Amino acid sequence: MTHKEFTLTVKKTIYETVPSAKAVQYKKGDQITVDEGAFNSLQKGHSVCRLTRDGVVSYDRDNFENEVTCTTVEVSYTTRKLGQRKAK
Repeated sequence: MTHKEFTLTVKKTIYETVPSAKAVQYKKGDQITVDEGAFNSLQKGHSVCRLTRDGVVSYDRDNFENEVTCTTVEVSYTTRKLGQRKAK
């Protein structure tokens, strides 16, 4: 199984919207890691919303630097033997 993780660098402050106020969630220079689905949405110009404990964090591609780091992670599952001998 292979999946990709994208690390984006914030260039414009991202705020968390809560019912009573607006709080800074990510400031310039912070990094956010997103999955391939969220990255594709950002590339298409859509906004991405993440629910938090107190409210919602919403951002789009204008909040980030243009250069993005991509990490491809390959996960494989196998079964191995310890080499134990059967008791007689």
